[in-house]
Amino acid sequence: MTTEKLKDNLNELGVAKRQYSLSNELIADAIILNKHYNVWEVFYLDEKGNRANEKNFDTEGEACFYIYQLFKNAKVVELKFKINTK
Repeated sequence: MTTEKLKDNLNELGVAKRQYSLSNELIADAIILNKHYNVWEVFYLDEKGNRANEKNFDTEGEACFYIYQLFKNAKVVELKFKINTK
């Protein structure tokens, strides 16, 4: 999966664009995809600029699939417990 395909998939899931960044832009309170040399980093960036739940991947596809699964699983929880995150 590429970042372009991931954007499409997240849009289909109804994920707000403010909840993620796929272009090395650091946005607070979002899941960030950052390419650092040959490593694809995925992490949550909090309001104070702290990283949490950081994972590193060798390929864009692995990182994108991981992000997709994060949001897909979150959507299942939202629906199950009738949580509105928009």
